[in-house]
Amino acid sequence: MKRLVLMTLAALIGLGSLSYGQEDPDTSKIRIGKKKYTVIIDDDKEIRIITDGDTEVVTRDIPERKPVRRHVRKMDGNWGGLEFGLTNFVNSDYQLELPAGAEFMEVKMANSWGFNFNFAEKSLGIVRNYVGLVTGLGLGYNRYMFVNDMSLVKTSNGPIVGVPSDIEFMKNRLSTWHLNLPLMLEVQIPVYGEYQRLKLSAGVIGGLRIGSRQVQKYVAAGDKQKIKTKDDFYLRDWRYGFTARVGYGDVCLFAEYYPQTLFKDNKGPDIYPVTFGIHIGG
Repeated sequence: MKRLVLMTLAALIGLGSLSYGQEDPDTSKIRIGKKKYTVIIDDDKEIRIITDGDTEVVTRDIPERKPVRRHVRKMDGNWGGLEFGLTNFVNSDYQLELPAGAEFMEVKMANSWGFNFNFAEKSLGIVRNYVGLVTGLGLGYNRYMFVNDMSLVKTSNGPIVGVPSDIEFMKNRLSTWHLNLPLMLEVQIPVYGEYQRLKLSAGVIGGLRIGSRQVQKYVAAGDKQKIKTKDDFYLRDWRYGFTARVGYGDVCLFAEYYPQTLFKDNKGPDIYPVTFGIHIGG
């Protein structure tokens, strides 16, 4: 029984030493009934209990406390994932009305859209995981469905023109592909816990054109026909634009505006691409 009491006392004192994190040797005297006990905790983290008659000795090693590893949530930006939006052109006054001479580029907005597959993302936290920089890579596709039955033709030493066609097209579109590289500043505000956040971001997007073509579909003699014309159409090889995004969790609304004209300088009308839509992150 006495042995059990001593062992229990050693265990309690050992737990207490762990809680308070004592490092220096310590000696305490405790009375239980008529018995006096001396408790010694040495530098080797060993407990010794000695009775007043030095007849009982109980030793017990104090186990090492393992450091607790805390999981730190990393910055998770609002770029990676899929995006879908409507696309169109604006003039230098940011209006959808096209300038004079650009009527052949009028598009059907309901049928003109863009699709982005942002397959790579890298986020760098500046203020913990609430404010940071976001970059990555993405593949962007835009199609502009024309209202007019015309073909885009490059003139020698002149701008692109729309040559009217005698064919009534079912579909007449210009398609472009770009490799996109963003750089955005993002602010995240926790709403319901750390994982449900309001996300606000804005920045620039650089794009490399990797493909473009005009596709025309029509019916002749009861059969569907298709004309594909691959060309650069005097489109810019490199472009840059501005983007702004607001979202909650993994879903956000985005808008993109390109302050450069769609075509190279003096190679087409002064029209500027715009896109707005929804982003779903992964």
